[in-house]
Amino acid sequence: MFPSIQMHNTDCHCTRCNNNDQGVSQVSRHTAQHHNKRARFEAEKRSMEVDTEIIPMYQFNSVEAMDGQANSPISDAVSTFDNDIFVDNDYNGDESDTTNDNDSDDNGEEDTAEIYVEEFNNENPFAASGMPENPVHRFIATFTVLFASRYVVNKGFVVLIEFINGLLKIYGQDFQLPKSVAGLHKMTGFLSITKGIKRFVSCPNCHCIYEENMSIPPHCVFTNVGARSPCDLCGTLIDPMHNLFLGIPKRMMDWWVNKKTIGAEEFAAMKKITETIVLPRDYTKLTSKIGKGFPYMKADNWKSWVLVYSPVLLHGVLPFEIYNNWMNFVRACHYLIKPSITFDEVNSAHDYLEMFCKKATKLYTPTILTCNMHLHLHLCETIHDFGPVYGYWLFGFERYNGLLKHIKTNGKDSFETTYMRSFLSPKFTPTTTVITLSSRPFQLQSFLLASSNPHLPPKGNEPLSPLTFPLQLKKSSLMDETYYAHLLQHYKTSYDLPNLVSYQYATLTSSFVDNEITKLKFIDLLGQQYRGKNGSASCGSLVHVMFVGSDGRNTLAYAGQIQYLFTHSFTHPSNSNLHMTRMVHDYQHVFAYIKWFNTSSDRSREDDGLEFCLCCE
Repeated sequence: MFPSIQMHNTDCHCTRCNNNDQGVSQVSRHTAQHHNKRARFEAEKRSMEVDTEIIPMYQFNSVEAMDGQANSPISDAVSTFDNDIFVDNDYNGDESDTTNDNDSDDNGEEDTAEIYVEEFNNENPFAASGMPENPVHRFIATFTVLFASRYVVNKGFVVLIEFINGLLKIYGQDFQLPKSVAGLHKMTGFLSITKGIKRFVSCPNCHCIYEENMSIPPHCVFTNVGARSPCDLCGTLIDPMHNLFLGIPKRMMDWWVNKKTIGAEEFAAMKKITETIVLPRDYTKLTSKIGKGFPYMKADNWKSWVLVYSPVLLHGVLPFEIYNNWMNFVRACHYLIKPSITFDEVNSAHDYLEMFCKKATKLYTPTILTCNMHLHLHLCETIHDFGPVYGYWLFGFERYNGLLKHIKTNGKDSFETTYMRSFLSPKFTPTTTVITLSSRPFQLQSFLLASSNPHLPPKGNEPLSPLTFPLQLKKSSLMDETYYAHLLQHYKTSYDLPNLVSYQYATLTSSFVDNEITKLKFIDLLGQQYRGKNGSASCGSLVHVMFVGSDGRNTLAYAGQIQYLFTHSFTHPSNSNLHMTRMVHDYQHVFAYIKWFNTSSDRSREDDGLEFCLCCE
């Protein structure tokens, strides 16, 4: 069965089809559309007054003037112009009008002609009186003004004009573009096209918008609240995790190893020392990694190395000046990673980083300096603008990347649902907690002053931050008799109740201290989490506490390890008849049972901010 051939059913009135008695010819629909496009194209060509006889002569002269350089830009421009304009010069006027639609669809040449022949408007936007008669020169002027309006700003427009004029001179052309932007716009008629359109310029720092023809300030005039000085990085957030712990520590270690400052013998010696160090709970043990020369270190590993290990292990290994300079970086990190930080501490950290960078230029070659070290000097502005680093550094994101990586999926689709099911599983569901209420408002300034003033003895029932609650409570239990004696003495001293008795004499008086306590899994104070020693293999949080000496004037600092945290209920006898809702916080106390370390007599490292303590079981 052959396909049916569509009959001619369209009248065509073009100049090719009206040369008969009827003044019209019937052709296929496809051929009629092709003739109409050609008619519009020829009419537009006539309106532009393009002399087709000049182009071959110009092309010949151009090639001769360029000494036969067929690959020159001018030659390419001419050939491109010819291909764009004279796409159908080989058109056969005797072409049969009886070609059916099926034949036309199979003819690749006719489809190509349709692609390249574009429909023109009746008005040429670039038909300005100042345009050159040479079509190639017109193309160059039009291309320059369109390209510059889209991709070039400010003085770059003038540079582009000079560059194109230089090329025209090199190839012996007698045409030059106007040297000014306004002159080129006038030549091409670009101003009439863009009449009523305004261009604006935005400041890359504060994103303020200015009109292009207005007087634009030479620098950003925005006042950055909280910043000490104007800077191009104002309002830019620098990630402290990558800036502090994934750049400098590894770079410095690689430098020391390459310069033979640290070798296999030093690594082995440092490994032995690490086996005797009691590491804080929130830090990663690096015993094996240090012995092997720091392989496969992550940001959390480098953080432990900088803050805990390096001040102890690098002493005596690095030269004196290099070690002291490294300690400037360590001291700055100790300030910057604090969950709560004062402006004075931010300034001190900045000073330490500045000393570290300046000294590094003298101790090492200039190749040691990187852009990352320059960003150290802008961390203070990041903290001024966005607060302590715990609010935005990327440790949390990296941890969740690790969680997502270990979730098993089918490797196909709907993995989003699988991720959500994993996060909504029971292991991510909060446990049942008991909320401790407070009858007094929490004041951050008072809390910080009390923590730094040893002359204000705490009772244990001071208001805590709302972010501390709800407390993660365990089951109630009875306190060990040895520890209970210290709890009883605390209440006698804090509340000035010398007649307070033990729970064993509860039947004799109402002023006694119960031995029932409720241990806590952990407690969160201003973003810092404290835990007890849960089991023999677990490590409780380490603390540094100030005490007032026996003379009442000197303050002594002691280091210790939290064994467990607990809450205890105690009601002052004089307040026992008050309404319960006013006494909820007063009788609820939160304590930490701490094992204190003995202070060593070794004071050789006090200048480095290190104190040696002896851990006794």
